[in-house]
Amino acid sequence: MTDTQPDEGSAADRAASRSSGTGGGPADPDEDPVADAEELVGDLAELHEDVDSAAAREEIRELTGLINEARWRGLVGSGVRRFGARDAIEAFIGSVIFGSPLLIEDGVFDIADYLFGFTVSGIPIFLVANTLFVVLMTYALVEWTGRDRDDTHFLLGVVPVRVVMILVVSFVVAAGMMTVWGRIEGWAQPTDAVARVNVIWTVASLGAALGDIVSDTGSGPPRGTPIDPDTAEESALAAVDAGEVPERAADLTDGDLVDAILDGFDDLEPLVVDHEERREVQRIRERTSEAALDTVFGDRIRKYTSRDVAESFVGSIFFAIPFLVEDGVYDVAAFLLAFEVGGFPVFFLLNTAFILFMVVALVYWAGPQDVDVSRPILGFIPRRMVGIAVVSFLTAAALMTMWGRVGNWQEPVVAVARISVVWTVASFGAALGDILPGESSGDDINDDLADLGDMMEEYME
Repeated sequence: MTDTQPDEGSAADRAASRSSGTGGGPADPDEDPVADAEELVGDLAELHEDVDSAAAREEIRELTGLINEARWRGLVGSGVRRFGARDAIEAFIGSVIFGSPLLIEDGVFDIADYLFGFTVSGIPIFLVANTLFVVLMTYALVEWTGRDRDDTHFLLGVVPVRVVMILVVSFVVAAGMMTVWGRIEGWAQPTDAVARVNVIWTVASLGAALGDIVSDTGSGPPRGTPIDPDTAEESALAAVDAGEVPERAADLTDGDLVDAILDGFDDLEPLVVDHEERREVQRIRERTSEAALDTVFGDRIRKYTSRDVAESFVGSIFFAIPFLVEDGVYDVAAFLLAFEVGGFPVFFLLNTAFILFMVVALVYWAGPQDVDVSRPILGFIPRRMVGIAVVSFLTAAALMTMWGRVGNWQEPVVAVARISVVWTVASFGAALGDILPGESSGDDINDDLADLGDMMEEYME
């Protein structure tokens, strides 16, 4: 794109240039979080009440309609996540896709025997622990990862119906496939059958949650759904008439729709005479541009939050699960420990260094997002690298222990070697799980830890 051809080039380039260039300068990333459609419409509604120009009011009404169209298409977030029958279908498909490969693995039988065989006072501790793990993992994947959006349906006013649906659908799918494929012998031994289904359910629930979430990210609320008036005065919203979408919007591609919205702000600015109101137009334009770019074209990751830790946890599980049923892990672990120089297992240490290198390379050099090194440990160690490595190792260790793949830690060195094999792939999943969703919402984890320290000091006093 050249200076003499300003209308050519990608929508991403044009939107990015507007976000950081004309009119108001670059937005301060620490000043405002990424806005959703309700906030943007609320801001426009308040501006609509303040301006005196009839032409400006008409431009605001058209802009509001375009933003509503973008909300319906999923180009600008709606701030909420609605639950419907389609979500159950998406969860069903995801659980089938993820659960099917494990049906032919005989390692499932060994893991099931271990889950049900380890008991305390007759209670199968690891079976109960694995069940709680599935529930926690599903909740973490659905509610903690990605950007904030509120569910609208709750069971008993507390538990998100979406989480319950995913758990039920994935369990039914796992039980159904195991029964049809003859992997639980017609439920002749119900306890063994439940334990085997529990293993498949672990993976099927991952697929169910992912199937629901991935499909949900590309669509907005049903067309015609009114914008919640909580973000602005109802009278202002009535004046703006948020549901009226310009007819031309239906013929625009997603990129052209984003361009049309930003062009609308360019047209609105000269119509606003008051200096403060013009600055407000510039602010709303930049927030709209950030919201659209954040949804369509990705963003830059600066903070490291507790939500990133949860995303690493879920990502490590995705990649670790297939290795848990493979007996080849034992052979690789034995080889890592076999070659020693001066009493040090050389290949084991090299594999550990390789894991850390791959995490750094994937996150900071070759990953799909631009990631800043912010507030490093001791001034030079990236916090994100440490977090990903620790979370993925602990996840691999917990899963290997719970599924009986480390021999009850009778040989700690051998157990750590086996965990390191699974840790290798778990770290890849943890890195991707962290960075793929983009910049996470919430406070920086250093600030959270500082607040926790202050609370502990006050409590001790």
